[in-house]
Amino acid sequence: MEVRRCFCLPLLLMLVGHDLEVVAEACPQLNQRDRISEALGSVSHIPSVDEETLSRYYGYLSARLSFPFTAHYPEPRSSLEEVQYRGTILELLDPAKYICDEFDGILCKTRKGKYEINLPLTELDVPDDSPNFQLIEDYWYWFWNWR
Repeated sequence: MEVRRCFCLPLLLMLVGHDLEVVAEACPQLNQRDRISEALGSVSHIPSVDEETLSRYYGYLSARLSFPFTAHYPEPRSSLEEVQYRGTILELLDPAKYICDEFDGILCKTRKGKYEINLPLTELDVPDDSPNFQLIEDYWYWFWNWR
């Protein structure tokens, strides 16, 4: 009998012959601080916002976000504004090539209608049901609380 821990699923699986059986939950979902620490490659503490950590977070998000995706700027307050403020996020802008500092954070290229504009990622309102929501929410939390 062989026991394997599966990190992509919150289950402990046991290989019995050619069948896998669920034995027990092995790893609960990471909390927000754990996800942020993972994003920044830090195990002991969450580092503060600076050019180096913004660059690390950029690399983490670039590898995990699905583009393009829909977001709003500014946050809509009505169904009419939800349509008017909707934009398409095309890509994150590399901090090595574009301004990226502790005031604006990571920028992204956004299309609204026929215009393309660069906006701070923290200024976007990403729908809760977006697969990118948690990644951007964690970045937002870190950016505003560790400056």
